Amino acid sequence: MKELEMLNKGDEVNLSRLNLEWLLKHGIDYGLKLVIAILIIVIGFWLASRMSKIITKYLSKSKISISLKQFLQSLLSFFFKILVIIIAMNTVGIQTTSLAALLGGLAVGVGLAMQGSLANLAGGLLILFFKPFTVGDIVESLNKRGTVIKIDILQTVLLTPDGQTVLLPNGNVFNNPIINVSMSGYRRVEIGMGIGYEDDFDAVKEVLLEVLKSEPLVMEERGYTLEIKEFGDNSVNLAMYCYCAPSDYITVLYNLNRAAKLAMDKNGFNIPYPQRDLHIVSHFDSNKKEKDFLN
Repeated sequence: MKELEMLNKGDEVNLSRLNLEWLLKHGIDYGLKLVIAILIIVIGFWLASRMSKIITKYLSKSKISISLKQFLQSLLSFFFKILVIIIAMNTVGIQTTSLAALLGGLAVGVGLAMQGSLANLAGGLLILFFKPFTVGDIVESLNKRGTVIKIDILQTVLLTPDGQTVLLPNGNVFNNPIINVSMSGYRRVEIGMGIGYEDDFDAVKEVLLEVLKSEPLVMEERGYTLEIKEFGDNSVNLAMYCYCAPSDYITVLYNLNRAAKLAMDKNGFNIPYPQRDLHIVSHFDSNKKEKDFLN
């Protein structure tokens, strides 16, 4: 009996040694693989970034639009990083082929969860294909207006005139009305101007046309419009239009407003403003009104 007990204890010691050796061996193997996988991810991500930049630099020499270049850069960077992650998983020992069934099973669930992202991806591709706008255009969409500075995989980036950066989902942008201010190459500037009924319209027109012609940013080839638009309660309202480049709109508007005011003042013309006449009835007889009311 004692011999059997000693043998059992010896077997337990041998098994514990074997388990410890197995754990140490496989732990070192998996640890090395894990370290190598981490290095592959770090170096691979850096190389992916460099490769996407090199390809983008090569594309910059071609006639491809800036919008498409930025989109391809984002797409290639994403593709290279996914490739690096797959290589790292194979290094650790995870068989990516065995994950195919699992990924296929999760595809429906992930697809439902990423409906918005997939719609935005499709919207980005449609924007690049149909080109309702490109990088550098001034657009208005989803109640936001600004200059397009980037068309990414999932979103369009706008810079508003007051310096705010706005991110708009590509799917929503493409499926909603888009106002492209830059596409035509020009924009009409409307000056709200009224003159008094007593003013000589022809004399005022001559003065204001000179104001329009003196603005260097106005497109002379598109002509000017200066006529009577309507007869208001207190003024004769003018239709005063001209055209400029979309990027010069605010500058031209401010310049013409200032120049028109100075020219009107200099030539003695008035710019009417709303006014009301009050008639005060004196010697009000309250007793007489009360008697009239009772009768």
